[in-house]
Amino acid sequence: MKKIFVIFLAVVLSFVGISSISASDKLIRTETKDKVMFIQDKDGEFAYSWSFDKAEFKQNEFEFDMKIKFKSPNKHEINSLISKNMKKEYVSFNYHGDLPGVATIKIPTTKFSDGDRLNLYYYNDQTNEIETVNTNLLVKNGYITFDIDHCSDYFLTLSIVKEASGKSNNGVIIIGMLVIIVGLVGYTIFKGRK
Repeated sequence: MKKIFVIFLAVVLSFVGISSISASDKLIRTETKDKVMFIQDKDGEFAYSWSFDKAEFKQNEFEFDMKIKFKSPNKHEINSLISKNMKKEYVSFNYHGDLPGVATIKIPTTKFSDGDRLNLYYYNDQTNEIETVNTNLLVKNGYITFDIDHCSDYFLTLSIVKEASGKSNNGVIIIGMLVIIVGLVGYTIFKGRK
């Protein structure tokens, strides 16, 4: 069944301009004019993918373990820094370190629904701190896509982690405060007319 899937995928991709494909331990490499992609196959179905800009990715110079797990070895440390009741999905990479370029990662989400807007946080095990990586990531067709340039332990959540450093959460907080202020001003004006 797996061999049939790989052959089928190779035939389909050859019709859409893919120049090469190979399978190794269920990891399928494909290339387009601009991108190098790695698709993890699990029992004949898409599990997750990596995508790199072809100009940045030099595989002969840089090889690493692309396995992604959805359990974190740092779960207890992360939960000690934020509410353990916060709904979150862990994304843990076997490889830890810098990447050969920016990677676009596409993973399934089991804890969030289509249309949810998630925040991506990185757990820095050297400093025992949480850092904001990206905000407002849209869940679409059961998957979430995000960019990283470093592999380690991450988590996704609907919540804003106030304790996080890095990219600022201030935009979300400021928008929330503006909505409250506009609402109060509108209420005051409306109440004053009665």
